[in-house]
Amino acid sequence: MNPSTLARSIAYGRVAFGASMLVAPKLLLRTTADADGPMVWMCRAFGIRDVVLGAGALTASADEVDHWVTWGAIADSCDAVAALIWRRELGPALTATTLALAVPAATGGWLAGRA
Repeated sequence: MNPSTLARSIAYGRVAFGASMLVAPKLLLRTTADADGPMVWMCRAFGIRDVVLGAGALTASADEVDHWVTWGAIADSCDAVAALIWRRELGPALTATTLALAVPAATGGWLAGRA
């Protein structure tokens, strides 16, 4: 997959995931005991971040796409590191889910943003 296609795929995925976090946070949080209040708000906050980063990459000029993709990779890398550092607070299921989403997105973002 060429870097441009990878960047666009990640951006579309980020917008779709972010939108689902905004629209149906309780569905995404169904595996947690605290799927209300602050957790729902936090889910929506992450959703907003992902929609903005994805939409930014999709609408950026050719000269600016790599910046948006790189910032997305930085955010995803930070999510993965935070999940590892605070894995006891997240618990095994949310840690695994976070890593399963953040690591491939970060890896793809770094590859696409640097190519």
